[in-house]
Amino acid sequence: MVQEDSKVDEVMETGEDIEVSTTPAGVTVLSLKLLPMTKLLQAKHGLRHGDYQRYRGYCSRRLARLRKVLKIVQGERKKFTKKEVTSELLQQAVTVNNEISSEAKHLQVPLMSAERAWSYAMQLKFEMNSEARKKFHMVNRLRKAKVHADALEQLCAESTIVDARSKLETQAYAYWITGNLHFETNNWAESLETFNLAKAIYEKLGSTLNEEEAASYQARIDEIAPNLRFCAYNIGDASAKQDLLAMRGGQHGLNDLDDLINQTREQQTATLQEVEWRGRKLPVKQEKIRIFLLREQEFNETEVQGKTFQDQISAYEGLLMDCKDALQTLRDDLIEEPTFRNRQQASEGPVAPVHFLYTYLTFMKSTKTIDRNYAMIEEMKSYLNGEKEPEKGKKPIKPQDLVRLYDTVMQNYNDIPQLAGLEEDLALKQEMEAKIVCCKALKCYYIALTYLNGQKWPEARALFQRATIYANKAKNDTIVPDSMREGMKDLMQLIESKQFMAHANSILEAESNTTTNAGDKVDDADKSAIPLIDRLDDYFEDPNLVSGKPNLYPFPPNFEPIPCKPLFFDLAREHVEFPSLDEKISVPGTAASPQGASGGWLGGWLGGWSKK
Repeated sequence: MVQEDSKVDEVMETGEDIEVSTTPAGVTVLSLKLLPMTKLLQAKHGLRHGDYQRYRGYCSRRLARLRKVLKIVQGERKKFTKKEVTSELLQQAVTVNNEISSEAKHLQVPLMSAERAWSYAMQLKFEMNSEARKKFHMVNRLRKAKVHADALEQLCAESTIVDARSKLETQAYAYWITGNLHFETNNWAESLETFNLAKAIYEKLGSTLNEEEAASYQARIDEIAPNLRFCAYNIGDASAKQDLLAMRGGQHGLNDLDDLINQTREQQTATLQEVEWRGRKLPVKQEKIRIFLLREQEFNETEVQGKTFQDQISAYEGLLMDCKDALQTLRDDLIEEPTFRNRQQASEGPVAPVHFLYTYLTFMKSTKTIDRNYAMIEEMKSYLNGEKEPEKGKKPIKPQDLVRLYDTVMQNYNDIPQLAGLEEDLALKQEMEAKIVCCKALKCYYIALTYLNGQKWPEARALFQRATIYANKAKNDTIVPDSMREGMKDLMQLIESKQFMAHANSILEAESNTTTNAGDKVDDADKSAIPLIDRLDDYFEDPNLVSGKPNLYPFPPNFEPIPCKPLFFDLAREHVEFPSLDEKISVPGTAASPQGASGGWLGGWLGGWSKK
């Protein structure tokens, strides 16, 4: 353990949690985050395990390093010269040396002296159970801690280069040390008073900071609460307790507390170290997120108002890209946290401040997308109403184009209440649902216009009636913003005029159809007399076709001449006896035979040879 402390001693940690800022007038202002700093050092150097001796040794070594760096060493060989940190020394370090790191270290000298004396007292408190004499030593160490804490408070109160938060921190720290001293010496009334004063300051400080920084202040308040109850129990007098509580309520001894708190809030706002949203303070540590938030604060005034439509859309696209980059930066930091991963899979459970900042950025992305879509909708409305002429070569604007944009807006309104940490926010959910009703009214209106242009009068009338229901509901809902409620009143007037138009056109179309049907009935009677086979190219609804006697084909069919087919001769050929033709054929060698049959020398010779 000693080796571990020696390794830590090699690192000069004298600049932790001390911020130095310069005002516009050129005055350097110091900010000492006393309680977060001491909590961190205590956790690193032994108090996580209750080892006060190790922490006391660390405070001694750090105090020696500080005095050596600041050249205010008290011991020179055999001679001791007491050197305390004063406001003149602090001012001299700023104005003469202009060393920012050196001036910051001056505030830590009395702080480390008080921490060393307090840790020694706590060590003796645990050891005095076996040795009663150590109680006197413990009380003396607490008195020494009170002296150093009061010196630190006085140093910050008299200095003009220390900010309001540091003054509040040192004042609360001095009250806390004093309360512990009175508590150990059984001065219950004084202990209750000083503990109440410290608690009041810590409560005010916690209310001005984000949740991450306020956690250490809440932990100190929780530590003080049991001591307050024990002191009130030991006082016993109810009237005394009420006087002390009234004194605490009046913040006796803290007349300048409100002024210091206001200064602290102004400083937090000026540096944009945190943002407050939905009742929670969220830390902003990443530079990219801080730049985006600063741009968003002035976005409407500098990049939207008085700009053309194209410039507005370009500005919205640029802001959304910055928001996307900020979300990615924050997500890279959150991806390793198990609470963030578990919260992505479940819709319930605690949401850390950094994770809620991610929700806030996602909310801003959705709202800016909605604002961009509304800007596009207003531009399209000007073309639909005839206020602007469409450019040549570009597609004309139609009502269905606005329907798609309203679908996107409604989807973003539905996504917002489902973000992490907003599931239980009933007010936000009701607000989003009320705005969705307005979008539904407008969506139904433009769908009705689409049917109106297509001369579908019944569908248009039905959608106009549905839009009227939504618009009337939104108009009477107090959750809806005033601008949207006024828009619903104008929409109802438009619906009324368009609805009359659709109704009149539907009546005219019905009368035209009646006249046409009366003329068609005369023709239908003539067409019904013609068989279906003869009028296949001419369609009309013939009720006789579904009756018991449909006129499909003339029956019986008319006789028609057809070509003859000699089927009889083809079949009777095998049964006909042909006459004999023998008498028509002459026999060779008879007189009736012709001369040329076997005459001539060649014929006789061939004939004789053939007989042989």
